[in-house]
Amino acid sequence: MGRAVFPDRSMEEGRRDELIPILQGDALLLGDDNCNSINNCDDINSCNDDAIMEIDDKDAPTELEAHFTLTSTVLFAVGQTIGSGIFVSPNEVVKQVLSPGMALVIWVLSGFISLCGALSFSELGTLIKRSGGELQYIKAAYGDLPAFLFFWVCGVIRNSMGCAVISLTFSSYLCNMFMSPANPDFVIAKKCTAAAAIVVIIIVMTLSTKWGVRMANLFCVLKLLALGCLVVLGVWQLARGRTENISKGFEGTNTNPGTWTTAFFAALWSYSGWNCINMMSGEIKDAGKNVPRALVISQVCLISVYLLANIAYCSILSLEELINEDAIALYVGRKMLGEFGSHWARAGELFFGLSVAVSSFGSLSSSLMGSSRLPFIAAQEGMMPQFLALIQNSTGTPIVSLMFIGASAFLCVWSSSISTLISYVGFLSWFWWGLCFLAVPVLRLKMPHSPRQFKVFMGFPILATLSTLYLVVGPFFVTPIPCLAWIGVTLIGVPMYYGFVDRSNKAGRAMDWILLRLSRLLHATL
Repeated sequence: MGRAVFPDRSMEEGRRDELIPILQGDALLLGDDNCNSINNCDDINSCNDDAIMEIDDKDAPTELEAHFTLTSTVLFAVGQTIGSGIFVSPNEVVKQVLSPGMALVIWVLSGFISLCGALSFSELGTLIKRSGGELQYIKAAYGDLPAFLFFWVCGVIRNSMGCAVISLTFSSYLCNMFMSPANPDFVIAKKCTAAAAIVVIIIVMTLSTKWGVRMANLFCVLKLLALGCLVVLGVWQLARGRTENISKGFEGTNTNPGTWTTAFFAALWSYSGWNCINMMSGEIKDAGKNVPRALVISQVCLISVYLLANIAYCSILSLEELINEDAIALYVGRKMLGEFGSHWARAGELFFGLSVAVSSFGSLSSSLMGSSRLPFIAAQEGMMPQFLALIQNSTGTPIVSLMFIGASAFLCVWSSSISTLISYVGFLSWFWWGLCFLAVPVLRLKMPHSPRQFKVFMGFPILATLSTLYLVVGPFFVTPIPCLAWIGVTLIGVPMYYGFVDRSNKAGRAMDWILLRLSRLLHATL
């Protein structure tokens, strides 16, 4: 097989800075260590520790100043993780388990699974300090083909569906403020609004990536404000002795563990971002001690906040309302403030509806930008056509990969509902994350002498791997056809790999022709 052609990585420092947004909430967090490709070895799997350490020393990125303290790291992690998921996932969790008590258990267990995963990723992040996160971990542990399949399934399909979920959350809350869900045009209006949001953000970010980051930063505060108000309303409800809804506990719980996987996927969607700390471990003071501490503290904080939010939902809304209402935060505002009159009910609708819709719009902008980074990096690594690594000369925007993800997300909006997309995203994510967790012991065997800032207790990646096994196998007993379909979609990536990576064949030469034409059309370079 021909050698993959790696594009020239040299670019102005300012342009690279524009490609490193600090992403919010549901964004795929792909930090940039500003480092070069491992070209010294034909196959990373054949490199011994000495060769890898030599490469790290010679090609290591410029070290960033360690300025994050334990407190600032915890605040960063909490702020990055809390996204629009907490305003859309709780009703899906309750819908699957059918009791408020079991729903709260799912949220706690999901937080613990996320903590095990985060600790595992942190060791991997201090071992492999290269752009791409999971892509690099899988490549180092299992080789080029699994890394390409990860990109194909997660970098293209999963990330596009994730962006579609956020855009549908935005449109769901926006449309619920002005239309009744019973309206026959509601579904089409919601999907049209979601698709339009994607188009608008892509247009804005092709003009400048800085605007996308500014939108995310501006709208982040709104989701925190809405979440805080939700918790306050829940406390107020319980303080008045209104416990008839939440006091049902585990009554009527669905005891089929296969269906619980869908509930876990919904809850874990809200914990997305648990791997953000390992992307910035080089900037944390005394990382060996503070990284695991920050992970534990931040995850305990997140579990507490999500528990409070779900207690508020379960105390204010009945089981039927939780199951049937999609925009549950908006319904909470309408129901609680409606006790003071119709004008207050409308004010509650507008406050929660606008807060969640606008913050989701901000999360969508950062998710689209973050998701576009994986095709960009994969193209740089020679795993995808080089035209995906094109950068617009005037703005420094990764224009082709951004349009690519935007178009994929646009199509996903029309394909299914929020709950179905979240289940698909969960199934695909946790299959590959499970391989990443397993990469911890694999790389300890393959790279025993490579430097690590800290080593995680092996029990955590083992627990994370076992949890992933349940999450991936469980759906086969409930919805086997979609699961088998995703396996088929994954295997499609095998012939694609040989078509894209081998530059000597006709497919590779066709990609080169497209690269030349696009670079001229978009005034872009590698």
